[in-house]
Amino acid sequence: MGALKTVKISEIRENPVALRTVNRQSEDYLGLVGSMQEKGFMGAIIVREQIDPESKENFYELVDGLHRFSAAKDAGISEINVDIVPLNDDLVLEAQIVANIHKIETKPAEYTAQLRRVLARNPMMTEAELAEKVRKSTTWIQQRLSLTKIDNPEIITMIDEGKITLINAYALAKLPQDEQAKFVDRAITQQPDEFVPAVNARVKEIKEAKRKGQDPAAATFQPVAHIRKMKDIKAETENPEIGPELVKSTGVKKPVEAFALALAWVLHLDPESIKAQEAEYNERTAKREEAKKAKQVEHAKKREAAAKAKAEDAAKASANAEAAAEGKPLPWPDLGKDDSKNRPTEQAPEEGTEG
Repeated sequence: MGALKTVKISEIRENPVALRTVNRQSEDYLGLVGSMQEKGFMGAIIVREQIDPESKENFYELVDGLHRFSAAKDAGISEINVDIVPLNDDLVLEAQIVANIHKIETKPAEYTAQLRRVLARNPMMTEAELAEKVRKSTTWIQQRLSLTKIDNPEIITMIDEGKITLINAYALAKLPQDEQAKFVDRAITQQPDEFVPAVNARVKEIKEAKRKGQDPAAATFQPVAHIRKMKDIKAETENPEIGPELVKSTGVKKPVEAFALALAWVLHLDPESIKAQEAEYNERTAKREEAKKAKQVEHAKKREAAAKAKAEDAAKASANAEAAAEGKPLPWPDLGKDDSKNRPTEQAPEEGTEG
């Protein structure tokens, strides 16, 4: 810790050697800018005092806090808090490494779970009030809470691991749960400017069908363009094996057709790649249907067991009533005790399954 002070942001300069760069188009960065515009700058960044060798002007050089410093500038903030530390060039490099090692990124699902806990303890709290408490924008809150609509552990894991970008994850959450798994491949491989409109179109299609009292048409297989690994492309370039087979199987003869086929292979859109994608899609669809039917059977068994237990209780109660009317000992003297823990109960079917 050094000296804490509030300084003009114009007096701070970026460090010419930074451990990380700033992606000003990322969802997290835009959320940080939005939060600062709404709540202001919180905390402090670490700087050191420097002198410009040419102008001899005093200024503060950034040591740690590049993202917050950049976001503050983009948010139009004029003054921020700084922690002024006496560090030489070597210590600055070490400090940057140590500071970033200690920055453990919280997973999206962990944020969502914690926000749900806060709301559960404060059921009357609004999103705006929650945003103020955690010093985030309401947009950030709404996006994180939308992930509660994704109840598939495998999808949540892919989001936490970064295989599905947050922007695509928020779009995926708009779909019904039984539709989300069908869009996973596209969520992984497509850019947001392509995936988000596709999801919005499907959501609109579903709503329109419901408005008309109809079932929406089933989502059909669509091949997803995604580029092959560079090592695979390089290996095929150096030792062509797949290309000749594709040319032979498709019967292309013109150079322009062969070139188009090569590009299609690079994007996994050649005939063989599409067949492989469709086979995987059909296999996943079959597994989902199988799991859905298994749940339906399980729910049916639970309902049957609950109905049977209810009928048995009713018969016992009737026998007790009849015995009591005749002045006889009750055949089921313990019937009034709570034995619900030992009896099967009917549970509501999970969302996405038939009741």
